[in-house]
Amino acid sequence: MHYQLSDVSINDAEALVRQCQFPAMRQDPLRKIMFPNLDSETYGETEEEIVWTIEGLQESLQNKSCHFRQVTYGSNCVGFAIWTRASSGDGATRRQKSKPTPLEKHESWNPAGLDVEAWNQVSMRLREERQRVLLLDQQKIWRLNTISVAPEHQGNGVGSMLVRWGCDMADKDVLNCFVVASPGGLALYDKFDFKVIGEVDGVCWIAVVDY
Repeated sequence: MHYQLSDVSINDAEALVRQCQFPAMRQDPLRKIMFPNLDSETYGETEEEIVWTIEGLQESLQNKSCHFRQVTYGSNCVGFAIWTRASSGDGATRRQKSKPTPLEKHESWNPAGLDVEAWNQVSMRLREERQRVLLLDQQKIWRLNTISVAPEHQGNGVGSMLVRWGCDMADKDVLNCFVVASPGGLALYDKFDFKVIGEVDGVCWIAVVDY
């Protein structure tokens, strides 16, 4: 069997989270900030977090600005990525023009273990840094929002397949790429000649890299 790169449908969301994202993110620094009591979570709390993540992914899959790609091995999803072609005005434009999807009409909720205040603070710093990069880089970039590879398939080139797809799209549009990465992910981006151009204050594990 070989690894195959393919599109993603909304029906794939649960498999993407359960088989790739959740196992891969267990030790992620951002997740530890969002969920500070990871080590003492009950089964019910963990399942609640998984369901919340699945619903968020389903919403993203209905967003036409998000470009999903997955890598499969046989019938199993072993990795996926979300790319967007972003500009400094995208957020305001979507808020003004986009109609809510059926999922967005549902009352929002957060899992019990989520530290909402810490999450909001980190998200704000990340948005500020992203806007800084957009303004420096002609206000348009291809942004890698999410990349997850199942732990048992890491180191086999799955992540490279997903990053290469976005880099090829950026080359076609003559744009740079942008990703927020933890130190553990920098080796992957170094293969594609990304360079570190900034760091989010107060969250030393986050680096901003530019292609």
